[in-house]
Amino acid sequence: MLLRKATINDCLWIYEILEELRNPVEYSFDSFKAFFHQMITNDNVQLLILTDNEENIGYVTLNKFSMPRYIGYGVEMEEFIIHKKHRGKGYSYKLIEEVKKYIQADKTIRKLIIKSNGNDSKPIYAKVLNETDLVTFQTYLNKI
Repeated sequence: MLLRKATINDCLWIYEILEELRNPVEYSFDSFKAFFHQMITNDNVQLLILTDNEENIGYVTLNKFSMPRYIGYGVEMEEFIIHKKHRGKGYSYKLIEEVKKYIQADKTIRKLIIKSNGNDSKPIYAKVLNETDLVTFQTYLNKI
C-alpha cells in the first residue's frame, strides 16, 4: 500500500474517477488537464493517489489553509473517492489512515477535516475521524 503524489501522467485516470462526483457539471478533458497542471504545481494543494501493487485504488485532494489561532495549518480532504472496482474492501479506511500519517509529518498541521453530505460515507469517516457539530454554509460562484 502506497500513498503517492499525483503526476501529470495521472491526469486522465483522475479525470475519469472524478466523473461520478462532478455530475451535473460537465467540462472537457482539455479544460481539466489545464487546471490539473495548476493544481500539481500549487504548494497548498496535494493530489494523492492510493496504490496497491502499483494499481491505482483511490484519490483525494488535500487543501492546506491557515489557522492563526492554532499557530499552524489545517488540511481539508476533498474529492475523496475509491475506484468502483475496489469499493467494499476497506480501502477508504486505509486511504484516510495514510493521509493522516502523510500530513502528520508536517508538525505545523493542526487539523484534518472532511465534510460529507453522503450518508453512505459518514460511517467510514466516523470510524477514523471525530464527528463534530460544525455546520458549513456555501454558495456556488462562477459556474463552469
